[in-house]
Parts: sequence; structure tokens; C-alpha cells
Amino acid sequence: MQPRGQLWFALERVCQDFRDFSGLPERQALETLIIVLRNMLAEQQADLDRLLETGKPQPPGEGV
Repeated sequence: MQPRGQLWFALERVCQDFRDFSGLPERQALETLIIVLRNMLAEQQADLDRLLETGKPQPPGEGV
């Protein structure tokens, strides 16, 4: 399995586990999960933006 596939399935499992075991109603669990994931994605985007601003070259295979 490719690393990207492994990452996808691991994240998918974490999301499903949160929905199943958070103790929240389904809608609230989904809303909370989406908020958390958006915040985490924003942090990752900020890290990427900083790297792009500094002009550091990306290792092969790590581009979008």
C-alpha cells in the first residue's frame, strides 16, 4: 500500500472512531469533527505557506 493510501485510511479510521465513540449525537460529532479538521488543515496550510515564502525546495514527491 502506498503511504498516501495508508494516511488516508488512518485518518478515515480516526474520524470514524471519533464519530462512534465521542458520545455526541451524530450531527454534533460531525460538526465538531469538521471544525477540528478545518483548524488542523489551516495550521498545515500556514506551515506550507511559510516554507514556500522561504523558498526552500521541496523533496521529490512531496508536491501537491
